[in-house]
Amino acid sequence: MSKKQTIQTKGKDKKELSSKDKVFPVLKLLFSITAKKFPLFFPLEAVKTIISSARSLLPVIVSPMIIDELIGARDVKTLITLAAILVGGELIINVIMERISNQLMKYQQRLDNHFSTLTGLHSMELDFQLTEEKEALDQVEKARTGMDWYSGGAYGIAEQIFGGAANLIKVFGLVTIISLHAPLLLLVILVYVIIMGFVSAKNNKIGLEVYKKLAKINRLFGYYGWNIVDFRYGKDIRLYDARKMMVDCWDRNSAASNAHWKWQAETGMKYTLIGDVANIVRMMVSYLYVGFLAIRNVFSLGILVQMIQSADELNNTLGGLVFNLQEVLKRCNYAYEFVLFMEYPEALEKGDRSVDKEIKEIEFKNVSFKYPGTDKLILDNISIKIGAGEHLSIVGLNGAGKTTFIKLLCRLYDPTEGEILVNGINIKEYDYKQYMSLFAPVFQDFKLFAFPIEENITLKERKEAEKPAGDKLGNIIDLVNLNEMLGKLEKGTGTMLFKYFDESGIEPSGGEQQKIAIARALYKESPVVILDEPTAALDPIAEYEIYRQFHTLVGDKTAFYISHRLSSCRFCDEIAVFSEGKIAEYGTHDELVNRPDGIYAKMYETQAQYYRNVS
Repeated sequence: MSKKQTIQTKGKDKKELSSKDKVFPVLKLLFSITAKKFPLFFPLEAVKTIISSARSLLPVIVSPMIIDELIGARDVKTLITLAAILVGGELIINVIMERISNQLMKYQQRLDNHFSTLTGLHSMELDFQLTEEKEALDQVEKARTGMDWYSGGAYGIAEQIFGGAANLIKVFGLVTIISLHAPLLLLVILVYVIIMGFVSAKNNKIGLEVYKKLAKINRLFGYYGWNIVDFRYGKDIRLYDARKMMVDCWDRNSAASNAHWKWQAETGMKYTLIGDVANIVRMMVSYLYVGFLAIRNVFSLGILVQMIQSADELNNTLGGLVFNLQEVLKRCNYAYEFVLFMEYPEALEKGDRSVDKEIKEIEFKNVSFKYPGTDKLILDNISIKIGAGEHLSIVGLNGAGKTTFIKLLCRLYDPTEGEILVNGINIKEYDYKQYMSLFAPVFQDFKLFAFPIEENITLKERKEAEKPAGDKLGNIIDLVNLNEMLGKLEKGTGTMLFKYFDESGIEPSGGEQQKIAIARALYKESPVVILDEPTAALDPIAEYEIYRQFHTLVGDKTAFYISHRLSSCRFCDEIAVFSEGKIAEYGTHDELVNRPDGIYAKMYETQAQYYRNVS
């Protein structure tokens, strides 16, 4: 098996871990990240654990002493002292707990934001190939929902662990108190806790099964939900009357989601009823036993109250402890999807060789490619060399493999067969990030962000106090003819694109958006510029200006230019005509347009006839 195949299959054929085995990897990753980012979080949780235990045990210990004093000696000084200890102690504990809880609540939001940021960062770092694979997309969704909705993230898991520690301290104290006066009561409570542990385990298992089934449904649910309210789709929804289809899709996926929740409720109902019956039996047996001992004067009225109070508290604490343990197990199983996501196997083999910014030659050597999971060859045995500073135009019908050719060059995918060489070295050997820096592409489906125009071009955040980008940005704006648009804007390049976050934001035309995208590519100053249908949304005059300044825009950089408008190809040194995944023709515009029965000549003639006068 090749190194690439090993990377691709890593973790996918790995044996599924048991629920218990998932706990340690989750705690190791989440808690190490938390401790590094927020070092005071865990000490605060530890203090909260101790204070919480003291708050529960204080009334159990002091209240019986007050009762016995009231029906016994009735010493006012003693009663006042005991009351002060009880009330004052609870007041102090509550004040401390309130302060700590408020601080921890702040950490909860910070942790949620931090892990959401990590998820977003890792999503952007995933190999592009994975963003088009269903399995990887489902894993992203499971990681996000597993952390946000189900596990509560690092905060939710930590709360259960430290809550369990507090309950463990309380159990030790309560067991000591009860064993001194009514030891058989412990057996009753233990049986009840075992039953409740069984009930909780069954319900957790049911919940986890539902969660796994909901990953795909939640992704579809969110997609339809957001598209319904996203104004970018407003024109198409209205003009094509797509409202019913969108709402029906929403309803259908809602019904599928509700069906899973219904199954969970109905399946878990019998276990919930078992727990309710067990609780009633526990209470009856406990009260009968303790009451019998009190009647026989085994202990005082104060101890009777203490036993009842301790039994109820121990029952709740043991139930809470079991709940904490099972919650940790359940939540870690949900959060384990985040661990899998952060360790998701790479799709591409990465090298560590430094990249030379001076590109002397790019070569495709017997390159064939088919998209993962398909058998159709998109590119078939492509071989071509592009010299330094050469401007290559790539043309062909839709589906001929033009954009795929560019994706391979940019290492968004790796060839199925053959190799791509830059300066005579296989691009797989290069450091991946350094290699990506060589290219400044403008794809057909480029995206602009709801940021200021300047930030869309530079892709660098500008703080309020910072000055706008200097001459470099201004020169590029001149080159792509954005001056007229910017001259009408009060804030110039500081104007926000779109109206997502700023009502004064602008909605640029398709042509203006393409100019901004081209400006972005030029600002990057990469040695290779790629323009994939760069003038598709431009009017003829603006298109001509781009063509006229093509060599000025690109300069002496190596350039790849994909276009359906063959009149633009005359600005390039060579033209590669793609047909059915192969380079069917190669040459200059003059050579190809005069080739009898050539593909390029036919395409050119077909387009040219629309510009001729027809009598």
